[in-house]
Amino acid sequence: MAPSNDANDDTVGPDGHETPDASGDRIARRRRKRMELLDEVERHVPISFSLVGVQKAATSTLYRMLAKHPRVVGGPEKEMRFFMMEDRDWEHPDYSEYVRPARSERADMAGDATPEYFFWPGAMERMRRYNPDLRLMVSVRDPIERAMSQWSMQRDRDPDFPDVPDAIAAYASDRLPDRVPEGMPPFELRRQSLFTRGLYAQQLRRGYEHFDPSQWLVIDFRDLAARPHETLDRVTDHLGIPRFRKPPENQQRNITRNDHTGAAPSVDDVRRLVDLFADELRDFEELSGLDVSGWSTSRVLAGDQSVEDLTEQIARKLGLA
Repeated sequence: MAPSNDANDDTVGPDGHETPDASGDRIARRRRKRMELLDEVERHVPISFSLVGVQKAATSTLYRMLAKHPRVVGGPEKEMRFFMMEDRDWEHPDYSEYVRPARSERADMAGDATPEYFFWPGAMERMRRYNPDLRLMVSVRDPIERAMSQWSMQRDRDPDFPDVPDAIAAYASDRLPDRVPEGMPPFELRRQSLFTRGLYAQQLRRGYEHFDPSQWLVIDFRDLAARPHETLDRVTDHLGIPRFRKPPENQQRNITRNDHTGAAPSVDDVRRLVDLFADELRDFEELSGLDVSGWSTSRVLAGDQSVEDLTEQIARKLGLA
């Protein structure tokens, strides 16, 4: 299946790449559409659950499927990004717009699917202040594969985004940011987050500080791809709503491109990433109860796959071989 392209003509340059502001333009348009619907529709449903992560782990697919449930309010704005807005007064926040317009009387539950909440500084604290009873979900995948998928997306949006080896040298950090760096636009923090978003243990530990573990559902990306209906049952059970009588089809749209150009990562580059995530994966497995032994990074750490094979796999996946 070919990757989808949500961009309109005004967000794609003559070379076929998204212009730098394309993503922000789409987000703004979807937010305007939701605000227009709020004016048109009398009934508004507050947000009671959140799909908080992670980017490039089928969060869009999961949300599209869940939004087909008769009890769940959908809408044009999947990622509300409310708790990432650094220009808001978080001492006295206004939640009046943090709702979804509901046309159906049956729909009594609404969610926010912003996969950046999981790593964003301050997001969990802000979310707890909004509603300490939120139900939370996070879909995760192998951190190196996830990072390479994000790299592909960033390269699509910006042809000048660093080659993989340069991105590893510049952005591979073992520390989860606890604030937006002084003077750095929030957009830039998102761009540079390829590897910090894979620090799952640090993120989940921070999430547990603000919400009880019973409020969390951790999903393996592989389960969603291989067993979508069973995974969807787990989601509806977690939210306390009836299971689908006829589950919607899994329609994954965003496929990583395999025709990029640029320098491929070296074996040493990939070994650096494996070492970066080694302790994280062990801690995350213990915290979440999720078996990650089948992930590529875990297989390399266990000696079941060589780092050379993983390096070749990455290069081939991105078209850099």
